[in-house]
Amino acid sequence: MSRIALRHTLAGLSMAITAGLLSAPTIAATTDAPAATQSSAAKSAPDAHKGPRGEHHGRHGHHMGRDGMMIPGLGPVSKAQLDTLKLDANQQGLVQQARDAQLSLFKAHREAGAGRHQLLDKQLADGKLDPRALMAASEANRDQFRTQAGQVRDKWLAVWDSLNDTQRGQVAELVKAREARMKDRQEKRAERMQQWRAERAQQPAPSAS
Repeated sequence: MSRIALRHTLAGLSMAITAGLLSAPTIAATTDAPAATQSSAAKSAPDAHKGPRGEHHGRHGHHMGRDGMMIPGLGPVSKAQLDTLKLDANQQGLVQQARDAQLSLFKAHREAGAGRHQLLDKQLADGKLDPRALMAASEANRDQFRTQAGQVRDKWLAVWDSLNDTQRGQVAELVKAREARMKDRQEKRAERMQQWRAERAQQPAPSAS
């Protein structure tokens, strides 16, 4: 396994804790989940080279949490969308508290990741790879990150609790529009995939050498 692959594995284990608590399981932030589960035979199909959309929107969701608002279970609300809610001073303060907590969590992840990378570099330099030590380093702060991520989640939920009925209705309309766009993209992608498979089925089989 290459150094890059090892680093990606370690980072993925750490970030999975945060993703499980802050992601949107039911209404994802415009992430087309089926695209990530396509079979290997379809990877050469149209749009396959772009990679899973979830990777992009996961990062995009982080930026929205920084500049806008993140609602656990529903997904991100952009800064422009957040402005339309016309939050009062108390609500704005709650949003800032949640942003600060989320920023601290990502900073802690980066610092922990840097420590694991240093350990990997040392092992590579010494010529003595120790996967158990790498995994132990990856899991050392697991409980801390889980607790911290739960605190971030609760702060964003506190923002939601502070919204009045009108503001919650506006959020519902935003989510409804997002769901419609996601469904439209999924249908178009399914149509493209079906067309690609039909065209491939019509191609003559390669001659035996």
